[in-house]
Order: sequence, then structure tokens, then C-alpha cells
Amino acid sequence: MQRLTTAFFFAALFAVFSTTGAIARPVVNLKLQADLVTHDDKGVEKLVPVVDSAGLKPGDVVRYIIVAGNSGSDAATHLVPQGKIPAGTAYEAGSASTSDALRVEFSLDGGKSWSVKPAVKVQAAGGLVEKLADPSSFTTLRWIGAQPLLPKTSETYTYQVRIK
Repeated sequence: MQRLTTAFFFAALFAVFSTTGAIARPVVNLKLQADLVTHDDKGVEKLVPVVDSAGLKPGDVVRYIIVAGNSGSDAATHLVPQGKIPAGTAYEAGSASTSDALRVEFSLDGGKSWSVKPAVKVQAAGGLVEKLADPSSFTTLRWIGAQPLLPKTSETYTYQVRIK
């Protein structure tokens, strides 16, 4: 009986460790980069890495680039990257892009609520009416993916802001 119990224990232990090693997991790393958008004498766009925001001036455009990479062995499902609109800047309408987003959603309240087309209520002659929010009032944006992020792949998300 002792041998049977010991054999059963080791068989159970082997089963636990062998399946644990086989569990596939995504490993997602996010990298954020900020570049000042400039143009040369011929109008060709150039990106200059922003090292310190002290050199930025009103009217400058900064492009944020978020790279999500999955170095794991399983697809990353429900990946929802978010970008903040820093204080003192305004989101540039239509600048959010990616090759694999089902939709881009925006927030007016730091990410508590989301909408593809955020609206605000304003006072009009006939009372309160709802109108589309100005993109300069956006505080955060996020991308809702159309597909999982497959193993050993990456996806790039970009958006731009203008310094106020």
C-alpha cells in the first residue's frame, strides 16, 4: 500500500509539473516614444525624439508611438492600449492610427467613460442640447483591437497632440 501511495503521489506530481510547463501565456511589453514632428526645407516630415519637454513651444506637434510586442507563446487577447493626452496639449483630430484596431475610443474624464464620438451637453436657447465634444477636450484615447496580438508579433499605435 505504501508503494502504491508513493507511486500515485509521484504520478500526480509529474502531471502537475508537466501541464504547468505546457501552459502558454502571452508576455506583452509596451514601449512609449514621443517625437517632435518637424519638416525640412522641402516639406518632408522629420521626427525628432523628445528628450525634454522644456524645449517644446506652443504650436509644436508631438507624435506618440506605442509599440505593443508579444514575446510570449500565446496570443494576447483583450489588449487595449491607452494613450494619455498630457496637460497643456490638445489631441489632433484624426491622428490616432494603427493597422489592427477595430475602433478608437476617446475619454473626456481621464478614462472613466469612453465613446467613439464623445458628446457634451451645452446650454442652447431651447435648453440643454448634446453636441460632439471638441477633440481638444479629450483626455485619453484607447484602441480596441480587431484581432488578438499573436505570439512573437508587435503592433504600433500612434496619435498626435499640439502644444497649447
